[in-house]
Amino acid sequence: MDRNSQVITKDFIKMIHPLDQEELDEVPEYPFYVLIETSGSNKEHDDAKLESFLESAMEEGVVSDGVVSQDESQLKTLWRWREGISEASTKEGGVYKYDVSLPLPVLYDLVNETREKLLKAGLLGETDEFPVLDSIGYGHIGDGNLHLNVCVRRYSKEVEKCLEPFIYEWIQSHKGSISAEHGLGFQKKNYIAYSKSENELVLIKKIKSQFDPNGIMNPYKYI
Repeated sequence: MDRNSQVITKDFIKMIHPLDQEELDEVPEYPFYVLIETSGSNKEHDDAKLESFLESAMEEGVVSDGVVSQDESQLKTLWRWREGISEASTKEGGVYKYDVSLPLPVLYDLVNETREKLLKAGLLGETDEFPVLDSIGYGHIGDGNLHLNVCVRRYSKEVEKCLEPFIYEWIQSHKGSISAEHGLGFQKKNYIAYSKSENELVLIKKIKSQFDPNGIMNPYKYI
């Protein structure tokens, strides 16, 4: 989760951030936040392994700060800061959502470059005259899945033209996929060629017709 996603979520859920140790009602100035959940069969053994991992990560400078939940209530609070991002993104008016996958070295670059493009186009700013509030990113770092959310005060054809096909072309140039955990759906089906070659599309259609010759299973969708 990037910091901007946490700032937007804080304004929405009205809670003290878990790493705001001085309770100044601010989101600490860290660029990224990672939520890790583990499970096991032996709590003492699992806790020892987790603490060892966190100590190592902090000694190596990978992690600057952290907190470990002590009970179910704290666990739910930590998850609230992650699960609240999606709804918080729409608070000012709406959101353009992109569920994509990218190689880890460039995972967050798409968020930065999208924000830069919107700024150069004069569409992103702090006041109401700008349709775009911010470009934020969060997702699943383990499998390179990025949720790019462009938070807007109002929907605009100008914003849409700025985002597409720019985002799809950027993903294609970095050998990513325009669709990840939520599937292709209807809105992206016309852009599938940014992720799949002609040969792949032929194979997809052949497999689909083999199992669904009458087109009645999840119609109008790619598999």
